[in-house]
Amino acid sequence: MAEGQPVTETTDRNGRGGPSGDELAVALAMANVGFYVASIGVVLVVLAEELQVSTERLSWLGSAFGYGLIVMALTGPFLLRLGHRWVLTASAVVLGFGALLLAVVPGEVATYSGALLQGLGAAGMVLVAPGILRGPQAAVKLTRANGVASLVSIGAPILLGLAATVGIGARVPLLLITAASVALILMARSIGRDAQPAVHEVAPAAVSRALVVRRWVVLVCAVSVEFAFVVFGVARLKDMGLEAGWAAVAGASFQVGMALGRLVGPRLIARLPMVVVGSTLAAAGTVLVAVASVWPLAAFGQFVAGFGIATLYPITLARLMATPGLRPELGASLGALGSGTAITVAPTLLAALASVVDLRLAFLVALPILAVLLLLSRERPHASAGA
Repeated sequence: MAEGQPVTETTDRNGRGGPSGDELAVALAMANVGFYVASIGVVLVVLAEELQVSTERLSWLGSAFGYGLIVMALTGPFLLRLGHRWVLTASAVVLGFGALLLAVVPGEVATYSGALLQGLGAAGMVLVAPGILRGPQAAVKLTRANGVASLVSIGAPILLGLAATVGIGARVPLLLITAASVALILMARSIGRDAQPAVHEVAPAAVSRALVVRRWVVLVCAVSVEFAFVVFGVARLKDMGLEAGWAAVAGASFQVGMALGRLVGPRLIARLPMVVVGSTLAAAGTVLVAVASVWPLAAFGQFVAGFGIATLYPITLARLMATPGLRPELGASLGALGSGTAITVAPTLLAALASVVDLRLAFLVALPILAVLLLLSRERPHASAGA
């Protein structure tokens, strides 16, 4: 067992196997994050129509999650010393209140404030999750937790799209995030109570800064490709002639692919080089989205890309956290910083390219990012040990 092993494992004090209460709490947190993230693209399209501006001009709202992650990365080492339970509870309060503002309070100030609070609250959950689930089988545990997020995220664009189509307002389903956040606040009270004590070993090894940087850049690449689809996938389908509501429904194909990939991910990780396989599928899906002349083909491309991308984030985050000698709280902060950097830069870069060419061709920016990810993922066997 690695130094700094958290108190959470997969066997509780009664000896029962399977997911611990801590893993279930993280799964609920990731479900909240998943619904929020999957709603971003739809909310952008809806707000663009309400304000009569292009979705590219509102891309900064799509990066609110990234801003929150950068804040969490900078404050993470301090916040995590207060305890995982406290961070998870506070994050649930902020996310739930932000969703409430965005869903029911009129006016641009409330809308923008709600979006920023959602980003900050979701970022806190992302910060704390790897610290709770680190240790043996971390990639599998993170894949399972993110699999729950992906399953929930399928419903987000569909619910928001149908709500817009029937006239009750696309934002109203965001109240589900508020309700789930309340449940998470109650569940977070049990964090760390059902696990066996950790066994600590000798002093940690020296940290290889080059290895940390390498793994951090790989994580940035993985999240960048994912968020290119999350933020602008619905907009791409709308550009092909679909109304906003139906584009949101069709855009759920990406979340379906992600969910399926993460459901089977734990088994695939043990059998296949999923970074290579996932990147290849993501590249194929990207090309389909770019070259498609009809929306069903573009939607299928998003499904393929989603399946390929599904395991990239859990694997790359687990590898970063498992870097020999890297303190857990620093690893979690670096993970949040990597995700925040990607989520902030990727949508902005794609929007800038779309303004020069068009959104269809701008999606191809994912290809060189995937190439960098594959190149830097190739490590010497001893560098990957324990990852």
